Formats: sequence, C-alpha cells, structure tokens
Amino acid sequence: MNKTLLTTLLLLCSLTASYSQERSVKIDFESGTFYNTPRIPFDETLSIVGEAGKDIEMVKVNISYEEKDYTLHSYLWNRIERNSSETFNIVVPPVLRSNTEYDFEIITYKLLSNSQKSKLLENLKSRIRFLLMNNMFYDGKNVVVKKPKHVYEELEKLVKESLKYHESKNMISVEAPSSLVLQELEKQNDFKFSRFFKKTTRDEKSEKANELIQEKVDHLVKLISTELAPFINSDVVQHYKLVNIKSVKTDKERFTLPVNVGMYAWSKSVDINNSSVENIDFTPGVGITIPFNNKSKLAMKSRIFDSFGFSVGVLLEPIEDAEGTEYVTPGVDLPVYTGLGFRMFKVVRFNAGILILGEKGTENLEKLSIIPTAGLALELDLWMGIRK
Repeated sequence: MNKTLLTTLLLLCSLTASYSQERSVKIDFESGTFYNTPRIPFDETLSIVGEAGKDIEMVKVNISYEEKDYTLHSYLWNRIERNSSETFNIVVPPVLRSNTEYDFEIITYKLLSNSQKSKLLENLKSRIRFLLMNNMFYDGKNVVVKKPKHVYEELEKLVKESLKYHESKNMISVEAPSSLVLQELEKQNDFKFSRFFKKTTRDEKSEKANELIQEKVDHLVKLISTELAPFINSDVVQHYKLVNIKSVKTDKERFTLPVNVGMYAWSKSVDINNSSVENIDFTPGVGITIPFNNKSKLAMKSRIFDSFGFSVGVLLEPIEDAEGTEYVTPGVDLPVYTGLGFRMFKVVRFNAGILILGEKGTENLEKLSIIPTAGLALELDLWMGIRK
C-alpha cells in the first residue's frame, strides 16, 4: 500500500509541474495586436515580449476589462544601466480570469535630457504663474485671493494635466501642490496693508498692490517648484508610442474534478479495564473536492492559498482502536471523511473535518460515532472533457 501511494504522489507531482509552464505573446506594434494569439492564459504566468529601440527606456502594460475606463493591473519593464537590448519582456502573474475579454494598453517611454526637464519645469512654472495672477486682485482696499480652495484645486489639476504623459523611472510620485500651498493661499493677512497707506493716492496703492501680488505669486511658484524638484530631478521619461490591443480573450476554463491523495490523522479512544486508552495514527485516503465559487479574501491576497472548498472521500484502511477492533462507515466498508480545506501552492490540500464510523460488521446506524480528522494530500485537477 505504501509503495502504491508513493508512486501515485510522485505521478501527481510530475503532472502538476507540466501545467506550470510559462506562456508568452509578442506585440505587433504596427497592427496593434498580439502575434497569432487569439487567446491568452488566465491562470498561468504570461510574458509579453516586443521590440524596442535602444532609445526606449521604459515600457508599461495597463490591463483593463473590455471597454472599461479604469486600469486593473499595471506592469513595467525598465532598461537597467547599460542594457542595450532591443527587446523587452514584461511578466504578468496569474491575475486574469478565465473566459473573459481584456483591453491591453502598451506604452513606450523615452528618457528626457536635463535640458528637456528644465524646459518642462519652466513651462509648468509659467502656467502656474498665469493661473495665480488671474486669481489675485486688488479690490480698492486689500489684495484678495478669489476662492483659495478652488484655486488650489485648479493648481492640482494643472500639475496633473501638465505631467500626464511623464513618469519617473525611479517611481517617484508628484507631490505638488501640497497642503502648504493651500495654507499660503488662505493667508489673507499677508495682503491687508491699506492702513499703512492712508495718505497715498489710489494709483500708488494700486501699484503697491501689484508689487505685493507679484511677490506673493513668486513665493508660491517657488514653493511649488521645490515640491516638484524630487520628481523633476529623477529619471523622467515621456510617452513615445501607445498601442491599444482590444478585446483579448483568455482561455476557457476547463471543468475539472480535484482529486486528492494523502494521509489523514485520527484519534480513537477505547475503554480497557475501566480506563480510557487513546490510539492515534495516520491512514492513507483518497477523495474529491468541490471548490467554493466565491474566493475568500485570503485567497485573493495571496497565490499561496486558493481553492477553498468542501472535500469528501474514504480512508483506504479501516480505523483500528487499541483493542484491535476495526471501524468503517456502514455500507462502504471503509471510513468516510468529510471536511473543509484549502489548497497550498496549487499542489497540496489541507483538510479538516470528521470521520463517520461504526464497528465493522454492524449495520446499526444508531451506534455510529464521529471523530475529528485532519490531513494533507496532493491534489490533481482531472479534466472531465468539458470547458466552461
């Protein structure tokens, strides 16, 4: 029995390994398609490869559901140091669903030179200055910032739109404008100066107000520039080419029956001479699993644990207590187990449940007993010849 069980487990390992091969697709930038690939894998690692000139510094793949405007997953390829390769390889882990259509957005980036980054920053500063100058005015008594919160939101929008096609290869995010800029916009006391100019003319007050506005705008532009510095001083890359590959289908999921073979632990006590004797042992067992449709949060967060479900099966030998009495499930002549469990590493299943037992040879259902059991088993999904 032990040799047979060992042979079966080794066979399961070899078959499982054969399913774990990585698949790849190649991008055709000219036609905006994947070469000769009507479908892609849904539960395997996928490699997206393509050609890129030596001046391409970064490639990004954004994956979304068909015709949806939000990104589900993003993956990057970065040129490292002096790597002069003209091809890229982006690895997508097994995160896609079966029999589903996805849109793929592939973006290539070129690295900006220092002069190009300086020009980008100067252009952004000019636009910020223009926005601020159009939202500060002299009302005859004081300088007023029109709706500071609104101005701040416009600044956020301006910075985001200006850098929409730029990213940091070093993964440094844009942190401007910060809340400090909003605080500076709301500091109206900086502008209340009319009491110092009681004897000055209206033109003199207006000129002084314009000087104060210019000073305040210069301060805010400098503040925002300081907040932009970490991003600008990094390796900034700019969009070069974008390809959208629409309605890419994943493979249809095979309808499989998870079969598991392993060892199950149990503990059976018996009274001998008015004392309880415990007998603990392991017995080989074989069964099937019915996975739950809804994946748990634990399974979604980690690929180590998945396929939570209900299992049922039989132990391949009767349970025997300390007196040598054998126990089986009536009508089956082998112990039947049921339980709940999960799969680890897509190969090993852990189950915890119960054994339904009666003394061998008796058909009296009233004398059935239930004892706990737990086991580890290797699992193989047997294809039933049907695709979902």
